[in-house]
Amino acid sequence: MDISTSYGTLGGPNITIRELSKKHIRFILSDTDLSVANSLRRVMIAEVPTVAIDMVEIETNTTVLADEFLAHRLGMVPIDSRDVEKLRYTRDCTCSQYCPECSVELTLHVKCTEDRTKEVTSRDLVSSNPSFVPVLQDKHDSGILLVKLRKGHELKLKCIAKKGVAKEHAKWSPVSGVSFEYDPYNKLRHTQYWFEETEEEWPLSKNASEEEAPDPNARKY
Repeated sequence: MDISTSYGTLGGPNITIRELSKKHIRFILSDTDLSVANSLRRVMIAEVPTVAIDMVEIETNTTVLADEFLAHRLGMVPIDSRDVEKLRYTRDCTCSQYCPECSVELTLHVKCTEDRTKEVTSRDLVSSNPSFVPVLQDKHDSGILLVKLRKGHELKLKCIAKKGVAKEHAKWSPVSGVSFEYDPYNKLRHTQYWFEETEEEWPLSKNASEEEAPDPNARKY
């Protein structure tokens, strides 16, 4: 979706949203320092709290994958964290280990009884709190593949999802990557080649439309 909405205060940073969808956002940050842009990028990666599976208790596992392998896959399943502020950090909770105030319990029990392969996905996880469920794109999304079962294989486990930030572990990161561009015309000459043609060695991006093109007759340093 292409939109153009600006947010900011008089004399402060301005944010203009250019694209917004379920998977990504593109915006223009202006009237501020480069250090602020980089700080914002780092905060989005490592400081935004989310909910992720932190503990896995496996009761039955006769699949081809080891317990540790399954636990790692489960930890990377994205959990809807729009209501994350309703949960406490475990370190701030008064419970001994975990409770509904600081965690969410998800269970999974799947057994293959047919002669064909059965896929177990994040959709098979049942959450104790409807506000915190595995992320799905839509009702037709089958979920993230966790393991495949053959006839007779069974997987039964319980997961405890907790609130955290990515500087503790990457599983709590709300984004896959955050980047920014601040010199689309390469006015600062970032490349080190003896021969430098902007369009060949530094192709223009969409962000070039946000700036005035440099004077081709201006002196180059």
